[in-house]
Formats: sequence, C-alpha cells, structure tokens
Amino acid sequence: MSKFDWAKITVPGASGGGDDGGNRKTTATHPPRPTAPGILAVVLIIALIYGGYFWFVRRMVVPPGSVMVLLKKNGSQSLPGNQVVVPRAPDVKDADAYKAWQEKYADCNGILEAVFPEGTYFGFSPFDYEREVIPAAVVPNGKVGVVVKHFGDKLGDGQVLADPARNQRGPFPFVLQPARYNEYSNPYAYEVKIVDPVNVDPGHRGVVTLMAATPSKNPNQYLVDDNEQGVQKSTEPEGFRYINPYQKRITPISVQSQRFEMVGESGIQFPSSDSFEIRMEGFVEWSIMPDKVPLLFVQYGMGGELIPLLEERVILPYARSFSRLVGSRFTARDFIAGDTKLKFQHEFETRLREVCAKQGIEILQALVRDIIPPDEIKNPINEREVAKQTIRTLEQQIQVAKSSADLTTQVELGTQNQKIGDANREIISVVKQAERERDVAITKAKQDLAVAQLRLEAAQKQADAVLAKGQAEANIILLNKQAEAEPLRQQVAAFGDGNAFAQYYFYQKIAPSVKTILTNTDGPFADLFKQFMQPSASSSSNVTKASK
Repeated sequence: MSKFDWAKITVPGASGGGDDGGNRKTTATHPPRPTAPGILAVVLIIALIYGGYFWFVRRMVVPPGSVMVLLKKNGSQSLPGNQVVVPRAPDVKDADAYKAWQEKYADCNGILEAVFPEGTYFGFSPFDYEREVIPAAVVPNGKVGVVVKHFGDKLGDGQVLADPARNQRGPFPFVLQPARYNEYSNPYAYEVKIVDPVNVDPGHRGVVTLMAATPSKNPNQYLVDDNEQGVQKSTEPEGFRYINPYQKRITPISVQSQRFEMVGESGIQFPSSDSFEIRMEGFVEWSIMPDKVPLLFVQYGMGGELIPLLEERVILPYARSFSRLVGSRFTARDFIAGDTKLKFQHEFETRLREVCAKQGIEILQALVRDIIPPDEIKNPINEREVAKQTIRTLEQQIQVAKSSADLTTQVELGTQNQKIGDANREIISVVKQAERERDVAITKAKQDLAVAQLRLEAAQKQADAVLAKGQAEANIILLNKQAEAEPLRQQVAAFGDGNAFAQYYFYQKIAPSVKTILTNTDGPFADLFKQFMQPSASSSSNVTKASK
C-alpha cells in the first residue's frame, strides 16, 4: 500500500458528462507531486527507523569482564562430520592458510571459536547470529588453569595430551598462570579447569608420576626409567610448582619422623611361655627413607594416604609378630619382676628395625611403656614386689642415715681443718707481714745510710771547695797586701827603722797645718828640729854604706 494519498483533478474538454451551458468537463485521477518538506520527512522517518533498528535490535553491549560468543546461522552449509565449532580464522598474512579457511569455513553455520571482548557491537544481526554474553575465563591467584579443547581431531592411540599445532581435541600440555584468557573463554570450544598448584612442604618429597610420556619398556616393574610413563625413581624436592595434572602428577609424601602409638585398642597382646595373655603398650617412632619413597608409594599407597597404610600394613603386623616371638620366651612372672622388660624392648626394637629397613622404613625408636600381665598373677607378685621395694626403701633410708652421719662427720672435720688452716694462714700472714716490714725497714735504713754517705761526701767536697776557695781568696789578699806593703817596707828601710818612718809620716801630715812654732831651744819641739839637724847613727851608717 502506497504511503501517498490520491487526489481528483478536473481537466477541461475531457469526455464525460455535460452541463446546461453546453460545455463538456472531464474528470481524471493523477498522483500528486511530492514537495521538498515531504521528502525530508520521509528521509527522516526512514533514518529513525533504521537507527532504531541498529540501536535496539543489532546493538550488542558486552560489559567488562565478559565476552560475546556467536552462533552463525546465515551460512549456506553445515560443518563437516559432527563438528559444531567453526575454528578461528588464521592470520591474513598467511595468505594460503587464510584462503583455505575461507573455502572451508567462511560460509558454514556453527559456533564461532573466536570471542569478542567487552565493548559495543553493531555488526551482528540477531537474524544472522545467536549472541550470548558470558563471563571471561579467569584463573584466580594461587590457582592453575588447564585448557581442554572440545573440538578438533581425535587423539592418537596412547596419546594423552593434544597437540595445538595439529588441531586435536583434548587437554593441552601447558598450564595457565593466574590471569584472564579471552581466547579460551568460549565454553563450547574450550574448558578451563582450575586446579591447585603442587606445594611440596619442607620435610616432604614429591613422588612424580608421568601421565603423558612414552610407555615403559618394562611395564611389570614398580618404577619406570626416567621420562617413561609411570612412577619415576627420582623425587621432587621441596618447593612450589605449577603442574599440569594431565601431563604429570606430584604427590607430596612426608619423610619426617612419625609416631605410631600402640595404646588402648591398638595395644598388642601376646601369650607368655606359661600361656598367660600379656598386653604391651608403647610407641614406634619411624620415618620413610627418602630414596625409598617412590617404591613405597607404589607398593602400599594404592591411591590412599601412605603414612596410615604403612602403619597399618607394615609396622603394626611386624610389631605384633615380634612381640609374640620375643614375648613367648618369658613367663608372665618374668614381666613383673626383674629386667625382662628391658630385654624384651631391646630385642623387639632390634628385630623391628632390621626388618623395616629392608622395606625402606627407618625405625628411630621402639619404646615399650608398659607390659601388663593378667591380674590373677600380677596382684600377688606386685604385693611381694611392693614388700621388697619397701625393704629396699628402708635399707636405703638406713644407708642414707649412715651416709648423713658420715657426711656430718666429714663436714665437721672439714670445718675444723678449715679453721686450723685459717689460723695457720693467719700466723703465716702475720709472720710474713713482720718480715716484710723488717725488710722494708732495713731497706729504708740502708737507703738512708747511702743517702747520708752521699750527703757527707757531698758536704766534704763542698767544704774542700769552700776551703780551697777561702785559701785562694786569702792568698789573693795576702799577695795584694804584700804588694801594698812592699813600697811601705822599702820606705821604712829607707828611714832606717819604723820609728823614723812613723815620725816622718807624722811630721808630713801635720806639717801643712803648722804655721808658727814658738818654742825655746830646749824642749820637745826643739828636739824635733835637732833630730833633723843631726843625722842619726843609723842614717850615718846607711850613708856610709851607700858611699862604700
């Protein structure tokens, strides 16, 4: 039906009915001519309808953390065989491979292997594709992802892992580290199995079982050669590993010391030589030899916990056997009195250690805590043993009392000797002190004597020096006086004697002061002048001597 309306148009002169005026009118029907606003409105309506179709019908929004999986349904052919997944197209750079893919899968219906990450898509019509938004494949922290491919060729005979290069379906040999993987998020094409990594704790060894390897040349042996399918002879040390369980399995086995308790219901019963039922309680401390871990794992593990199985199937049976063998040689009374318990424990531990070492188990200690005989013989023997123990206790108390008395005597003697020794040491100390003081006094007196002698010698030398100095000074004075007296002596000698010189000297001193002398011819002053007038006998003699 047309979107446009038809209108009636009257054309003059056309055939048709007439009127009273004699003019003939003809009526014809023609479509109207569209105007410019009408065309714009039509285009706008078409654009709105087409935009609404793309926005509300074709638009597909993939939220963060999700991917979109497509099922193509507008192709002209189906996938060959029982395939349901259309493989991802190869890189266009590889022209030959891309062309081969175009010829084989471009027009096929099926689930597309490739997924589309978060975003908005308009290119996939719901009439051409079934669209499904699913969460992306994520390997969480602390986990490992193993990829299993659901489409492709079958695996070969004996093949465990799929070869990605050969388009095979099955588990891939690699593992996925914690991350997001869009390429493996299609649940119809892949399955990402989340497994725990293998952690071999300290004190453990990892038993390695290769799942994907060449078959063993000797399949009837417990352990295979290196890199053959089966349980390996070597073990993995402590550490953290990301392992593909389809390729290799590592089972941590403890090589630490274990303790197997034989108490209560786990206690061992055995008959004595006199047919009494004896009950033994104790424990066995043991560990697995590190180089025997793989062999024991294969022999006794059987998919369960190795430690409990070894205790149940190796240690407990041997402990029961040796308890019967060793215990049957003693009577029930022997286990109550005497050192039978120690003998029993020693032989029991020795035999258990020898036989378990051949199995790869090291017995560190086998301790017998208690050996319980029947009550009908235990009570009388216990009472007698208690009486014996009481007697021993009393005897020991007597010995202790004697020892205490001897000890007291020794202590008193020691105290006396100590006091005597202290007194002797004190006397010796006083004597030594007096001797030291005497020696010090003698030494000091000797030192004082030596000092006095040195001082005496020094004083003597000093006195000699003073005497020599005084003698020298006296000699100097004497010589000086002699030098001063010599002219005087000569003068005295010139006058004859000292009196004459004295008178001359006296007269010489007073002469300048005498101005006038009034005297007579008789008197002292006249005598003076007389002396000068008459030479003395000595003077005459001197003159005579001089003339001669």
